[in-house]
Amino acid sequence: MVQSKIEELQNSGIESLSYMFLLGDGKIHSGKMGGNEKTRVQRFKIGSITKLFTGIALLQLQDKGKLKLDDPVSKYIPEIKEMQTRGKNFREITIRDILTHQSGLPSDLASGFFLSPDASDPQILESFRSLPKRLSQLERNEPHKAHSYSNFGFGILGIVIERSSGLGIEDYFQKEIFARAGMKHSTLLEFHEGSEIVSGYHGFFWKTKTKRPLIRDLTAGAISTTGEDMGLFMKSFFLSKKGKGLVSKESFAEFHRAQPGPTSNFQMKMGLPVLLTERRAFEKTVWIAGHSGSLPPYFADLIYDPETETASFLAGNTTGFAMASIQPTNKELLDTVFEFKTGAFLESPPIAERKEQNKLDGYYGLYASPFGVHELKPGKTPQLDIMGINFDLVERENRFGTDLRLFFGLIPIKDKTIESFRLEFESWEGEKVFTLYSSDMSKGSIGFALLFHPDQKLPDKSYFTTYQTNDPHSIIPRVELNKDKRGFLLATIDYSLGGLGYSVTLPCKWESPTTLRILGYGRNLGERMELKTVDGKPKLVYSGIEFWGD
Repeated sequence: MVQSKIEELQNSGIESLSYMFLLGDGKIHSGKMGGNEKTRVQRFKIGSITKLFTGIALLQLQDKGKLKLDDPVSKYIPEIKEMQTRGKNFREITIRDILTHQSGLPSDLASGFFLSPDASDPQILESFRSLPKRLSQLERNEPHKAHSYSNFGFGILGIVIERSSGLGIEDYFQKEIFARAGMKHSTLLEFHEGSEIVSGYHGFFWKTKTKRPLIRDLTAGAISTTGEDMGLFMKSFFLSKKGKGLVSKESFAEFHRAQPGPTSNFQMKMGLPVLLTERRAFEKTVWIAGHSGSLPPYFADLIYDPETETASFLAGNTTGFAMASIQPTNKELLDTVFEFKTGAFLESPPIAERKEQNKLDGYYGLYASPFGVHELKPGKTPQLDIMGINFDLVERENRFGTDLRLFFGLIPIKDKTIESFRLEFESWEGEKVFTLYSSDMSKGSIGFALLFHPDQKLPDKSYFTTYQTNDPHSIIPRVELNKDKRGFLLATIDYSLGGLGYSVTLPCKWESPTTLRILGYGRNLGERMELKTVDGKPKLVYSGIEFWGD
């Protein structure tokens, strides 16, 4: 049954799939489907699943007494003290803060994030090791204030690993993780004797080869590996429970223990740095651990149960609609292997009870979230603008739900996950916010939306234009400043990822004649943009990138 689900996914439009699953008996089931190249072992990029390996490396160094997770990062990277701070008297950032995405560091340093596809391994390492030199140019927010996913922070953790261990980052991963687990075809860098990275493709009907995506922040998302190696990794990791694996028994437990988080996490639980998802079996709570990784055109997903030692991993190499099925398919695979191991079904917990009906009075208006601007509109049936679509809000279980049937017309919606979307409007640290969640998505796991009041102060009209960067490999090729129809400042940020492009429009505040501030809390929110005029041309600086106006 597991194999048939994998075959069905591969036949849906993905050029190649790598897979692995563990049934809880220590035996690895793995393989690769699709593709024509059979001459060498082929590795798949796993993107942010790399962060699990980074967390394990830091726990190993703690086991050896070379660092502590609650050490200030400045103990290993004194350059971090040169960072500008948005407020006064911020405490120092700890290693644990970064591991749990609550450091207040920028979500990304977009300048130089993607490297030339022709960069050599020494050039990649040189770029990676340049990260501390960039710190003095950047600004940090308050640690432990809000959850904000940070690739940049995990790149910094790689430097901590190098400086505390005395080994280069590739040497450390090869010696202390890959070799100890028996992984023969895994690497942070590009070249690895005896194997090669599988080609990536983009396109929906006709597939076109893409150039390999190379990134500077190695320890945030650069590992490439195989399904078999991922099985060896998980098998060795599980042996830690007996003191014979990659980390000590104590560190294995700490890795999967829900870490203290900011109040803005709401119900979200994080380990170090796995996301912990609550499921139910035998009328008891089961905490499923996992992480996904996206480095287009590659996407990967890993989920597992530390108790039963069941696991499932999928990775694909083709952008398109089918890639969106990897995560839900992988969830089905783990449900299947968990049932095989235990005889029990994994079920989603019921949505938490709410005693009083959520009220909307005082909450109408505009909100900022990582997905853009939303507007809650009054009426006989209130409506909420989510990504440009107005959804009717209906009362459900003393809170609000989005009645998607009104959006899709008369077509009945039978997907329980879709029908179970809920919204809660509440006060958070004196601010008015709303969260969107479901039985399969914990409250706070995709951030929250903050009520804001538009500031009508605007910069000189010469700055309202489209800005371009000269970097052909930039993750952000374009930024546009314009004015909303209601009169406030908006920034539209375009992203380019391995043949995929998308944009997000975020509200801004004009802080000073030369500074804009993106509003809200969360990934890429609260960050600063700078405006200048050079030789009569408008210039915008964002995330380290210089953009020039048309």
